[in-house]
Amino acid sequence: MSKYKYTYKFSEETTDIRYYTVQSNKKLTRSEMQDIAWSVEQTEGETYTDERGKATFGGTEYGGDSQYQMVEGAENLLDGDDYDW
Repeated sequence: MSKYKYTYKFSEETTDIRYYTVQSNKKLTRSEMQDIAWSVEQTEGETYTDERGKATFGGTEYGGDSQYQMVEGAENLLDGDDYDW
């Protein structure tokens, strides 16, 4: 049993864009390309190298248009906010 009377759950959805460069001396499948790319530390300029090739993380462009949606507890919110989800 929770010690809190009200529970509020909501989701936030944004669109972030991450940039990767993968270099290889052989043709790769999409899965191989993604596996190499997703092995690199997500810090701009970081690289990862294995026997298949090299991945460089180019950075992240953060989305600015967040969308919110109440999942639970909307009926218990106090009135007074000047916006509507």
